[in-house]
Amino acid sequence: MRDYAVILAADLPKAAEVVSVVRRVGRIVDGVKIGLAALLETGTHIVKTICEAVDEKPILVDLKVADIGFVHKGMWNGTNAKIIRQLENSGATHITVHGFPGPLSVAEAVNVARDCGLGVLLLPLMSHPGAHMFFSRPMSRSDLASEIPAAGVEMVVPEGLPCTDVTDGILVLGEALEVEGYIGPATSPRDLKRYREITSRPVWCPGFGRQDKLNRSLEEQFRQWAQILGPRSAAIVGSTIFNAPDPVLAAEQVVQVRDRAVDLI
Repeated sequence: MRDYAVILAADLPKAAEVVSVVRRVGRIVDGVKIGLAALLETGTHIVKTICEAVDEKPILVDLKVADIGFVHKGMWNGTNAKIIRQLENSGATHITVHGFPGPLSVAEAVNVARDCGLGVLLLPLMSHPGAHMFFSRPMSRSDLASEIPAAGVEMVVPEGLPCTDVTDGILVLGEALEVEGYIGPATSPRDLKRYREITSRPVWCPGFGRQDKLNRSLEEQFRQWAQILGPRSAAIVGSTIFNAPDPVLAAEQVVQVRDRAVDLI
């Protein structure tokens, strides 16, 4: 994936709409994210169709996997494994996985995804109203270190990383498991700074455009994102492109905004 990537979030209700917008703007953006709705309608066939339209650019399947990890006779055989194996050879390059189900669940997802040629993007945080009730709950490094052996997972918790709440704990867990990257909220510069205190891995950020909570222009939002996260980052942009009267023009304008923001660093 290129530095400071722009990823189209093709979060449309119908698979035909997803394919249509991807075919129009796939040559402009740096990758595509598709969600569960389109996958349920068509199966993994839609991933192959999108792969053809974007010419081997990254394709993130946003399933937010959050189920059971289980080892049987030395093999991962939980629900996470069964879900992720469905994407092997589909053309997908990345998958989203929740961290809150704990070490065994995340470890299964990371290991099986790696075997299937997929990179895991872990979710340490969600930014919708009320999410802080869970993600902001206290957690220390010692809490994490004691729970990992209890879950039956072998990993080393990195030293020297801050850990004060569940979000930090998920980030530290991701570092221990060497995930490919994380999902982080473009709507919250403060949280993106927290991410960079713990990880240098890529951070893919939804929330550009109408979702911003700070009344910033798109240019200001891109500028702060680029300054905080650096080149190992991706901006996930959805309705600003696909709801525009001319999605092609909108995608070109978003890329131009990205380029100006990066030039100012």
